[in-house]
This record gives sequence, C-alpha cells and structure tokens, in this order.
Amino acid sequence: MKKLWIILLALALGQAPAAAQPTPWHDTESVDPAASFNRGVGYFNRGVYTQAIKEFTEALRLNPKHIMAYNYRGSAYLTIGEYDRALADYNEALRLKQVLAAVYYEQGIRYLETGNYTQAIEEFTKALQHSPGFTDAFNGRGKVYLKQGEYDWAIREFTEALRCNPAYADAFCNRGSGYYHKKNYDRALGDYNDALRLNPAFAGAYNGRGDVYLAIGEYDRALGDYNEALRLKQVLIKDSFNRGNAYFYEGAYDQAIAEYTETLKLKPGDPLALNNRGAAYLNKGEYDRALGDYEESLRLNPGSADALNNRGLAYRLKGEYDHAITDYTEALRLNPGYADAFFYRASIYYLKSAYDQAIADYDEALRLNPGYADAFFNRGNVYFDKGDSDRAIADYTEALRLNPGYADAFFNRGIAYHYKKEYDRAIADYTETLRLNPRALEIVTMRQKAYSAIPLDTGG
Repeated sequence: MKKLWIILLALALGQAPAAAQPTPWHDTESVDPAASFNRGVGYFNRGVYTQAIKEFTEALRLNPKHIMAYNYRGSAYLTIGEYDRALADYNEALRLKQVLAAVYYEQGIRYLETGNYTQAIEEFTKALQHSPGFTDAFNGRGKVYLKQGEYDWAIREFTEALRCNPAYADAFCNRGSGYYHKKNYDRALGDYNDALRLNPAFAGAYNGRGDVYLAIGEYDRALGDYNEALRLKQVLIKDSFNRGNAYFYEGAYDQAIAEYTETLKLKPGDPLALNNRGAAYLNKGEYDRALGDYEESLRLNPGSADALNNRGLAYRLKGEYDHAITDYTEALRLNPGYADAFFYRASIYYLKSAYDQAIADYDEALRLNPGYADAFFNRGNVYFDKGDSDRAIADYTEALRLNPGYADAFFNRGIAYHYKKEYDRAIADYTETLRLNPRALEIVTMRQKAYSAIPLDTGG
C-alpha cells in the first residue's frame, strides 16, 4: 500500500521417615507430567529426595512450565543441601507464577473493556492468587467495582494497590473517583493532588479534580483543570497516533495496532486512527479486520479518498476484484489526481486480463507521477503479456533508471530479452538480478537456459 495517514514459594518441608522406603518400579518413559509429579510428591513425602528430584525433573521435561514441580524440586534440593539449585528452582517457580499472573491480568482487562465484570473480577483474583502483591490486579479489580457502583469495595482495592506501591498515580486517581462518587470531596481532592504530584501530565487526574472543584462551587479552578485535561489529552492523542505511525513504518504492526487502539480510546471514532489501524491489519494479512476499520472510517468520513483506496486494496487482496474497482473508481471521483488509485485499479484490470484498461490507468498514474517506478514496471508486465516485448523492455528500463536496485525489473527485462532471443542481454540481466538477490535460485535456472540457447560457434 502506497499511502498511509497519517500494548513466596517456600513449601513446608515434611519430616523424613526414620528409614527410606523401597522404590517401586515404574515406566520411566511416561508422557504424563502429572504422573511424574505425583510420584515425585510421594517420594518427597517419604524423604526419598534424590528419587523425588528425578521425578520432578522428568515432569519438567514434559512440561517446562510446571510451577509446582519447580517448587517441590527446589525444596528437595534445599533439604539435601544443594542451595544454589534450590534457589534457582524457587526463582523459576516465582517467575512462572508472575508470568501466569500477567496472563490472568490481561484477560481481566479484556473482560473489563467489554463489560463482562463478573469474569473480569475472576481473572484479576486469579492474578492475585499467583502474585499476591500484583498492584495492577488490585487496581483492575477496583476499576470493576467502580463501574458497578461498588465504591467502598473499589476504595479498598485502590488502597491495597497503594499499600503495595505508594507511588501508583493511577490508583490515587481511581480512589479519588471512588471518594468523589461518595461525595467525600476532601479525600477525593487529596487523592487527585497526589496523582498529579506523581504524574503532572495526568489528564484524567485533572479532569477528576475539575469534577471535585465543580461540585464544591470552585468554578474557576474547575475550568482551569478541565482546560489542562483537554490540552494534555490532545497531546496524548497526538503522541499515540505518531507512535503508531512510527511502528507502522518499522513494520512493527502489532505495536502500531496497539498505539492506534490507544488513540481510539482517547478519541473514539477518529477516522485517521481507524484508517491507519486498518492499514496495519492489512499488512498483517488480517483482511477482515482491516475492512472493518476502513468501513467504520468511511462511515465517519464518507469523503475520504484514502480510506476508499485502502479498502480497495483490502478487497483486492481478498480476491474481490469488482468491489476493489468500485472503491478505486469512487476514490478517483473524489480526487481525480490520485495517482495511487489509478495504479491500484490498473493492477485489478491486469488481473482480470483487461489489458487496455490497465494500460490506460498506468498511463494516467504516470502522467500524474512521472517518477512512479512501480507503474513503469507494472505497465511493462502488461505489454509483455500483450506480446509487445519492445515496449515491455522500454518500461522495465525506465523503472531501472528510476530505481537502479529494482531486482524484479532486471529479472523481467531478462525474460523479455530471452523471449526475443537476445540471450547475451538476458544473461546480463539475470546475473544482475542474482547480484541483488542471491537467493533467487530460479534465476540460476533461467540463466542456464539462456546459456544453453546460445548457438555454439563451430568456427570457419
């Protein structure tokens, strides 16, 4: 696409029995980590620590994320005095618990955003079970209670988050909202002030404090806070949007999508962010999601030639050529000087074997943008398919003048020369293609065919 507008594990150790018990036979090739783990627990509880370690190690081979196997094995190592190994296992168990907690937290956030509050509470609670000091999970659970109007419960959650992290600006802001809804304006004001002390650019805290000032009749202060919140929000919107563009051009499409989504949270229905997120989805091959964003962008801004052009590309990639032509044609009605729309519509005509219409559109694209190397290249392909090798070669040559590193143009010109039996020229172009793209092994075959086609010089 040519144009873009522009997210502690200590186990209580059992006492070893007076004498070790005999070891029963079992199949050492078990494929069930639970069976190995359970045997390990049995050995551990009987004080057969070396054999327990073997079983826990087997369980971990079968399931490297088995938290309790690390935990038990660490305890076994501790008992037999292998302290470094014990510490390593405890640390790995802790790391895995934190990873799992983060997964539950992210699920909770998704449920919160979709209004499934009961499930959100369950996920945040699971996160806290795996990581009891997980401040974001307390904060997330508090947000759910705020949404449900359970302000006392919400305040408790935010207070617990602040106990774990006294510098958590978001928790201060959210607790301030709880106090505000309970009409406890002094405490609300105190929390918003603390949030802004920790994060002076916190637009939400300015907005919340403005609500408090408005409620207590301090209208000038309220207006000042609202204006600052609006100014900061515009900065956040611009920053997230620009970060999305930067990630897009780096090819980091997941990060770009996350930034555009953040822009849309701050400014719901922004057609630019929808269009650009659609472009990121398109480049990831998620065509239906791309179409969804383009359609919403066009609903909000029906006169957007760029969104029509991009939706046309999505239709083209889905193989819905007639829909694509309709979008490109409408984009050109809105912007008759849109070279890219001519270019892309031409590519559809080419795919439909409508060669004369394709050439006409490439001609127009080149009239509007004489330096359009891709248009020369594509028009050359059309001429070649029409059997006009000379015009094809002329267009490939012009594409190469504009872009001397255009490997595909060298290759296709080589094909055209090969077709005309100008084998030396074909070989030269194939060789240049291989220099630019050494892994293109099919070109080696084409060059060998050209060599083989040269008549042997038998002498006089």
